[in-house]
Amino acid sequence: MIKAYKQFWKKYFNFKGVSTRSEFWWVFLINSLISLVFIVAFGGVALVTGIVTGHGPKEVGIAAIIGLIVAVVYYIAAIIPTISLHFRRYRDAGVTPWLLLITYGVPFIIEGSTFYDKHTWVQAVILIIAIINFVILVMPSKDRK
Repeated sequence: MIKAYKQFWKKYFNFKGVSTRSEFWWVFLINSLISLVFIVAFGGVALVTGIVTGHGPKEVGIAAIIGLIVAVVYYIAAIIPTISLHFRRYRDAGVTPWLLLITYGVPFIIEGSTFYDKHTWVQAVILIIAIINFVILVMPSKDRK
């Protein structure tokens, strides 16, 4: 688990090679836990600060702001290694990594538009693309003999 996470950061700009399922999913688990810690710890700090100061949850303290900044810095730092990990995982599954442009790019663009909110069929297409992405990520490694 720790080895996979170290590799995640060591292969920051490595868009070649492969990443196994376990390597991908261990990193996914660790990043999910880090996100949970950010949400619980810093969201909790904001809530407690608001309650203690008597301003309710709308008032956030300096600790919550610092926590938010730390979380944003972490997520920005993790963008490129996450993309490279996805590239390597797609390649390991035997799928062209350029399919990421469809499985991530298309939903990102469409969800940011007003077109997404107006048409249910577009939301269904986005869901189908997400399912296809998930299936690719759980596919076994391609035999490389």
